[in-house]
Amino acid sequence: MILKLYNAQLSPYAARCRMQIYAKNLDVELLEMPGTISPEEFAKLTPIHKVPTLDAGGKIIPESQIICEYLEGKFPEPPLMPAGLDERVEVSLLCRLADLYVMTPMGHLFGQINPQARDECVCDQFCGDLEAGLSWLNAYLDGSAYAVGDTLTLADCALVPVLFFAERISPMFGYEDILARGPNIKAYYQAMQKDPIAARVIDELDKALNQMQGR
Repeated sequence: MILKLYNAQLSPYAARCRMQIYAKNLDVELLEMPGTISPEEFAKLTPIHKVPTLDAGGKIIPESQIICEYLEGKFPEPPLMPAGLDERVEVSLLCRLADLYVMTPMGHLFGQINPQARDECVCDQFCGDLEAGLSWLNAYLDGSAYAVGDTLTLADCALVPVLFFAERISPMFGYEDILARGPNIKAYYQAMQKDPIAARVIDELDKALNQMQGR
């Protein structure tokens, strides 16, 4: 089966899929968007027309978490989901917290980065939501090197890109070190940077962000 991932290097959701792909050493062609195909062609593939989107031998699968679940089922070795039910629930919960309560407010803040066009009321609301989301995430981490257990899981694939952006974007809104407000988060993210798979994805995101900012 030929696997193709419609990808954007700066997307935290695409980075989640890439991290899983690297961890499993899968042969997946990364098709950078925009540019690989026209917006019209991409819209024909998926009505959502967002990256990442996986083409699995003609089967088109959108949404990063669904893509990760598909790849985990199709290529179970090495496993990125624990065997035990309790641990699997932990993984799913951390992915959910990252998506709904950390990435969602950051998504709104991305539109407020330019201080000349900033709505302070919007910033105050979503900075508060971001702080709350990180505090909840901190409560479900214990500062260990991996989010669940002692090996890489899909929870790490979700958390690492999200925390990268939290660390890099929050200073634009007056936070000197927002991750330090959650000691478990801070210790976890520092430890994850020593994992070669996580470090590879962090480096990709860093280069893409610097390129976007013209550095």
